[in-house]
Order: sequence, then structure tokens, then C-alpha cells
Amino acid sequence: MKNKFTFSTVLIFILLTIQACSAGSSVQPTKIIQEATLAEVASTTTSIPTQEAVGIIENPGPDTIDLTNPDLYITTSAPAYTFDTTMKYAGVGTAEALKEVALAMSEATQSLPQIERHFLVSVTGGEGSAETVMIGDQGYSVFQGTCYPFPVSSTDDQNLSEGMPNLQDLIKGQANRVEDRIEINGFITDKYELTSENMVENDELISAFVYVTRDGGFITRFEAQVKTKTDYQGFDPNQLTDIFIVHNYIPVEDGSLVIAIPSVCAN
Repeated sequence: MKNKFTFSTVLIFILLTIQACSAGSSVQPTKIIQEATLAEVASTTTSIPTQEAVGIIENPGPDTIDLTNPDLYITTSAPAYTFDTTMKYAGVGTAEALKEVALAMSEATQSLPQIERHFLVSVTGGEGSAETVMIGDQGYSVFQGTCYPFPVSSTDDQNLSEGMPNLQDLIKGQANRVEDRIEINGFITDKYELTSENMVENDELISAFVYVTRDGGFITRFEAQVKTKTDYQGFDPNQLTDIFIVHNYIPVEDGSLVIAIPSVCAN
């Protein structure tokens, strides 16, 4: 689980940056928009279902859900959505010292008034932070404080979403409802508990839950704590590392997001 998320995502960002460099960095920004912060992106979420949907509000979801049901998942083909994930690693480094690393990834995508996408990887306590923005056919990658503008057509249809976690590839089987009517990400949800039998990876599972919206019936949040051996960011691969994972998937109104050129690229 750990390497599938982190290495593929950071690698895609770095590859885009290198590709932009080789194409030349003389391309100038074609559109300047007020830079959006992560807080602004995160605040643009779907509101809580209205009280008119009485049945949705009052009636809990099914006792058991089938995690292989594709209707539970937001896909990258959706016209507008935000996705963010945080992964916190705690364990022992190769130097036998206690070590903590936090990885945060986010994606914001919309198709109106044109296709606009924002990807961000931020690493605390380690290396690999990067940012990419695509607005129409113009793209901007920021790596190690340097901006590399590039035409989106030069990316050879490389899809940054492929580097983001796909929850439907990570869980399977049946899950039982353990709690009702919980407000998560602006939705009324029901909470379902996952066991080790639900996990595709063979990590040692401590706990895992999904939150399914009553309006729409999709998973808007996934939480898990696992123990596993990893060499990510200098952890000792011979010792168990604790990993705390949270994914948030939120569909939004198309055209409602503020996606902007990174400030370092707008100067």
C-alpha cells in the first residue's frame, strides 16, 4: 500500500517537470488568476443534503455493502471533484532513530469553463514536494522552487490522476455498518468497518473504515491504520512502520473551483 501511493505519484510529477525542462522553459503564462490556496480548494465542497430529503436523512444505509460495487466510488472521469489524502508514517529510520514523515496529496479537477486541474504533493519530514497545474492547453510544473511552463499537449496524454490512490483497487468484499448519521465532508454518512479480509494489500491492519453518503451512496472518506515494512523516505525496511491514512473524495459543482497558476509561475 505504502509504495503504490507515494512513489508513483511523486515520479509522475518529476517526469512532468523533466519533460517540461527538456521542452524549454521559455513559454510564458497565458492566463493569470488569483492563486488558490489549499484551504480555498478544500472549502468548495458540496453542502449537506437539504431537509427536503427526509428519507435520505433519517433512514440509514444498508446493513452490509459490497465494496466491489463501482457505484461506491468517484472516478477520474467525473466532471468536477476534489480528492485529498494524508499519510503519516511513524517508525524507525535506518539510523535507528525515531522518524516521522507526513505525505499530503491533493487533486482538484473541473471541466467548465474549460478543463482545469491542480495536483499537489507535499512532504513534511522528507523529500518529494511538487505541484502541477493545467489550465486549458497550458501547464505549469513547480519542482524545487522552479517553475517549468509547458503545453499540455507535450505530456503525451500522461494522466496525473493515475498517480492518485484509487480506493476501489485497495479494498474488496463485504463491510458491515457500525454507526449511523455521521456528518463527513458536508454529507450525512453511515460508517462501515473493514477487516483484514477487505484489504487487497497484506499489511497488518489495525483499523479501517469507509463513510458512505446517504445522498448519492458513494464513499466520501476512507480511514485506515496499518503496520508494514517499508523503506520509504529512509525508514528501516526490517522494522514495522505505523501508517495512518485518510482519503477524502468530494464531487463538486462543475466550474465552482478556483484553480490558479502557481505564484512562482505568475511572476
